[in-house]
Amino acid sequence: MAYLPKNKYKKLYTKGGQYRLMTTGEPYVGEYLKLNDGRLFAGSDPSNIKGKLTKLYPVRNNNVLDNNKNNKVYSILQKKLSQEQDNYIPIVSSKPIPTALDYSNNYFNRYISVKLNTKEYQEISKDTYENFNKRAYNKSLNKVFFIKWDLGEENELSNTQRLRQLEYDLPGIFNFFPNRGEYGMRNGVIYVGNTKLYPNGESIPKNLPVSYQLGNPDVNEIKNPNIPANQNCAKCKFFENGNCNNWGEKVKKEFYCRAFVGRGIQPPK
Repeated sequence: MAYLPKNKYKKLYTKGGQYRLMTTGEPYVGEYLKLNDGRLFAGSDPSNIKGKLTKLYPVRNNNVLDNNKNNKVYSILQKKLSQEQDNYIPIVSSKPIPTALDYSNNYFNRYISVKLNTKEYQEISKDTYENFNKRAYNKSLNKVFFIKWDLGEENELSNTQRLRQLEYDLPGIFNFFPNRGEYGMRNGVIYVGNTKLYPNGESIPKNLPVSYQLGNPDVNEIKNPNIPANQNCAKCKFFENGNCNNWGEKVKKEFYCRAFVGRGIQPPK
């Protein structure tokens, strides 16, 4: 091969199973060059190539899976349709987390795709939703939409009501969201499955007790009616430099737990 500037190719490596030598048909393992025009050559130096490479077998997008007998028969009998399916981009599932701004608005949008033939739902990213019509997704088989998801203290009730209303037009959507209180913020704590988060999305250490929640800053300001006035981590004897010596974890000074002992007060024996 004639002299080739370094900005005209990339040097890569394959472990096998991707390419074969066009001259012999043998699978290739080792370094190879990928030219800017897409051509592939075995070797690590343009002045000493070992031959031209081609794909060992077609790379499929797995829109039609060959993991059962029916799909294999479909791929054989409907080869053209099967190939068309493989030209589409797969719709990837995604589970977004609400932002601090979302919590200030008391809701966020959850984006969903549904297969029209099977009524199978999956959660997707905002990016997939917004670019659905611009990219090569299978628009004849899928559609996308979003649901307004309540994030307030009583979000389980409001989300249940909203999903029941949607069930008529979207059969199965109610059961798709079994945890209708998901992402709800209660007393300063966000619940995502078995995980607890602060409003800024930071994880709350699992070692902290169930009673760990937002405290009250002083006698005249009650942010959490479940907690005694003027009690929070900053005013607890176990609190030191952002750490709780009782639980051995980092805590927020504005939070509280039932192990609270005011400074200068001896804990009960």
